[in-house]
Amino acid sequence: MRQLAWCSVRIFSREILKDSEMWRLFALFLVLVATVERPLVGADWSEQQVPRLPATETPLRLWNGHDLTGWQGYIGRYFSVQDGVIVGKNGDQDAPKSSTYLLTEKSYRNFRLIFESRLVKSEMHSGIAFWGQAVTKNEGPYTYQGHLVMYPSAYGLHDLFGRKTVLEDKLGIARRVGKQHDWNQMEILAIGNRIRHVVNGQLVADWSDPLPAECDSGPIGLQLHSNQAAQEVQWRGLILTEDPQDKLVTAASRDLGLQFEGNPAESGLDATRLSEIGNWARKLVDDQQASGVVTLVARRGRVVHWDAVGKADIAGGRDMTRDSVFAIASMTKPMTAAAVMILQDEGKLQLDEPVSMYLPAWKDLKMVGGRKPTHEITLRHCLNHTNGLVGDQENSGSLATAIEHLTKKELAFAPGTQWQYGAGLSVAGRVVEVVSGQKFEQFLLERIFQPLQMNETTFTPSLDLQKRLALLYQPTSDRKGLQPGSHWLLDLTGERPPNPSGGLFSTASDVAKFYQMMLNGGELSGTRVLSAAATRQMTSVQTGNLKDNLPHGAGWGYGFSVVHTSADTYSACSPGSFGHGGAFGTVSWADPRQEMLVILLVSRQNFAEERNLRAEIQELARDAIVQ
Repeated sequence: MRQLAWCSVRIFSREILKDSEMWRLFALFLVLVATVERPLVGADWSEQQVPRLPATETPLRLWNGHDLTGWQGYIGRYFSVQDGVIVGKNGDQDAPKSSTYLLTEKSYRNFRLIFESRLVKSEMHSGIAFWGQAVTKNEGPYTYQGHLVMYPSAYGLHDLFGRKTVLEDKLGIARRVGKQHDWNQMEILAIGNRIRHVVNGQLVADWSDPLPAECDSGPIGLQLHSNQAAQEVQWRGLILTEDPQDKLVTAASRDLGLQFEGNPAESGLDATRLSEIGNWARKLVDDQQASGVVTLVARRGRVVHWDAVGKADIAGGRDMTRDSVFAIASMTKPMTAAAVMILQDEGKLQLDEPVSMYLPAWKDLKMVGGRKPTHEITLRHCLNHTNGLVGDQENSGSLATAIEHLTKKELAFAPGTQWQYGAGLSVAGRVVEVVSGQKFEQFLLERIFQPLQMNETTFTPSLDLQKRLALLYQPTSDRKGLQPGSHWLLDLTGERPPNPSGGLFSTASDVAKFYQMMLNGGELSGTRVLSAAATRQMTSVQTGNLKDNLPHGAGWGYGFSVVHTSADTYSACSPGSFGHGGAFGTVSWADPRQEMLVILLVSRQNFAEERNLRAEIQELARDAIVQ
């Protein structure tokens, strides 16, 4: 066919080249000639990902699409090419005694691999092996010693050096998105000692080998598992880039859930350095800076530090525990903002709408001196503290009554012209009630707390939760000891209306779930709470160039303080980090660049700020990062 085509070219080219239109037709003809008998590799999913690769990466096709040139293994016996795919197959009578692999003749170290695979027959997992070498076992020379990414029956990572399964799909993230007997679209990013695996657009594994010396250049192997039954596995695509950028190209979701048992090294942290957080917390207690402390650090979907020291109740001798309950005060504000954004996602409100659309009494607010502002307070102003409301954030009576009372106060400045921390989030919480038709606390419960399994976060702690409450302490007059403190936020007697600006009680694990959801772009363990767009809005600076009263290095998003410059208090935070503190020393922060969240829970008041506990714990967490 190709010889006939080129013969035609020679016959017609003498006359064709004399005419410009014929030149165009001739060029099209040459394109046709060039593609005659070319393997049809451009139609599969893997090829469609090539334009999405970073410009610095050059795609290498490990498989030519029609034979196994460049590969070695039991070709013909276990591995072949059929109908345009690589097939690994055995029958009942010729099952491999040990897993056997189709191996690339070349070795690879840092790489990105994009491919499709499906398990046609049997329920046994297959996988991709790398960072190792071919070894001889029962079946012969084509088994493997190295690392194995497993799918689709037992997702996770298996160490073929002998450590066995080192990462399991405990939360079922991979099983939820994987297809047992259909094509699965996959990406493996292997850099340094870190392995990430994407299945059908979902990141399902992110793991760093605690033994980097075991990660060495080696061939890539397609696994046919040892089995006593007939099985068949297929692969296609197999596009590889070397020395890739440290970013995934096929992951639409990076939600790995949140595992509460993690080896720091598996998340790229040094365990010894991380343990300094515990030592730091013990010194806070020893120095009478706090009665007790709970600290938590998570990275890459894994809690790698979670510790409690000191006492929750000094007089009663009750120890602080990891599940101690704290009044988190203004750490409530981001959760209130999330409630507003849920309603925005549903099209039930818009942030630039005036509050008076939902609360008519807010239409005629006055500024100091009786002047009327040029424009009304909007929901946006409420979420980013540019509304002009200043002063105490305590509620009196119901939320509706408290917000109506605020309308009697004069605004300190025209909405949108300055930034001043205040009670705007309480107004936003009342709007949530009006728009949703639910009590604010019920809306949070149904739309945030229950979906995220934040089962111990509430405005009204039960008697069981109160038994775990960290009591409030303040320094003695000589500042050498601690004595009981008091505050209206911890008054649990009588009726307790919700305070959207600061009324929640919670635990370290519950707060971690909320922040991990935000880091994941609005979802956790497969449950979506917010749209990715809403989380970006909340965690982006929304105060523009306003400088008044804003801390150096930070601006304000919606419910969150957001770092724009790593300086002063925020020197340990990457730009884009977001978080919030509470009146009693609590703080929670997330750093998207480092894929990390840090939580400090204490219960203390009236301390001079000669020590910036927020900055200290952030620095300790940052200094533990090794990858």
